[in-house]
Amino acid sequence: MTIELESWRKTCILLVVTSIIIGLVQRSSYQFLDTRFEVSIFHIPTIVSLVIYYSLSKRAGQ
Repeated sequence: MTIELESWRKTCILLVVTSIIIGLVQRSSYQFLDTRFEVSIFHIPTIVSLVIYYSLSKRAGQ
């Protein structure tokens, strides 16, 4: 595994965990962030990093 692929894997893990925690807190206890802010700061970068990691891992597997 290349260093670049490893760093994207760690980024994905961190962003997914952060998105899940923020999403659960926002829905369960109290909402301290605006929904648009939450989506644009946490969820969209998570999806983008997952797509980048997936494409890099597919390319490395070829």
